[in-house]
Amino acid sequence: MQNWKKVIPALTLSLSLTLSALPAGAVTWTVANQSTIAWNEVVQTSEGKPFTEGDVIKYGIYIVDENKPKAEATKLGETEALEYTITFTEEGRWLIGIEAIRIPVASPTDRQLSAKTWSDSTDVAAVPVPFGFVYFAAPAEVGGLGPK
Repeated sequence: MQNWKKVIPALTLSLSLTLSALPAGAVTWTVANQSTIAWNEVVQTSEGKPFTEGDVIKYGIYIVDENKPKAEATKLGETEALEYTITFTEEGRWLIGIEAIRIPVASPTDRQLSAKTWSDSTDVAAVPVPFGFVYFAAPAEVGGLGPK
């Protein structure tokens, strides 16, 4: 029994050191020229109340270079679906943002926007594994091929 009193603190210290060496909120980067992203349906207001029957919920999809402020994000589109396919056309390391858009049945010309959820968020409920995409064009085809 005396040995456990020494082993448990040593294991605790070892585990603590290992976990502290891991980067907090590290982004997993995926090389892709196209990718489909998905998210959970928004079913209530920011106050936790259900939407009025007939309200339309859409989602705005944004992209921003990781080295630029998120305020400079480009809106790619809107959808009522819970997924969206992104085709990358410019080289870079890209983060993705999604916002919920409520269009109330009582006033269809008005819109209420949620805050954007970004793919590098450290909120594990919103983004369980922070992610981003890397896109770079393939090199040009080899030319001048022949015997020497």
